[in-house]
Amino acid sequence: MNLEEIKTAWKAYDTRLQSSKALSDRLIVSMITERSGSRFATVKRNYLAGFAWMTVCLAFGIAIITGNPFDYVYTSQYIPAWIYCVCLLMMTITTARHYRSLDNITLSQATLSSALKDIIAVYERPRKFITYIIRVFVFSQLVLFPLSFLPKNIERLGVWPALAERLIPISIAVALFYIAHRVGAFKQRHVQKFKADLTELEQLQAMNDELNADSEVS
Repeated sequence: MNLEEIKTAWKAYDTRLQSSKALSDRLIVSMITERSGSRFATVKRNYLAGFAWMTVCLAFGIAIITGNPFDYVYTSQYIPAWIYCVCLLMMTITTARHYRSLDNITLSQATLSSALKDIIAVYERPRKFITYIIRVFVFSQLVLFPLSFLPKNIERLGVWPALAERLIPISIAVALFYIAHRVGAFKQRHVQKFKADLTELEQLQAMNDELNADSEVS
């Protein structure tokens, strides 16, 4: 075999190798698209379910304020219910806006990179605001709501026994919330997986760019 035949054979092998690499890359992109698409559909369903649940809870909070089922006497006793309703209203509006933003995103092989970036942006855009609202909401329900029954208990038990009696449900609720937080019950796992998909896609694109550059040089 002369030199020209060797070059021709090598070029043919290199072409087959590049074709195989391109096919493998398309398969990987297809798998990432399918995986991200399935997760994306789940996220949108979760947003709808969360919106419906918060709407029901908001109606419950309004019923407490208007119907006074706990026989509140003082205006200050309604403060936890008002905080509950205001926080829920803000979270419901934010959830609706997020869902609308997500619903406008098209996730396909052609738009995979930009779609993943848009999804991550929807998650991260209001993070500080939502975190603050959730903290106020949780504090009002774990601490302020049990204390709203304090006036009635003081009349029945006296000041210190009533305070001690109210500290029991508050302590239990705070302990359960702390345990749930420690085990990761409130972590946004979906956004981390979307970030992992985007990183994998960008690494694949970087490898392709490097191989194409080497091919042009050779």
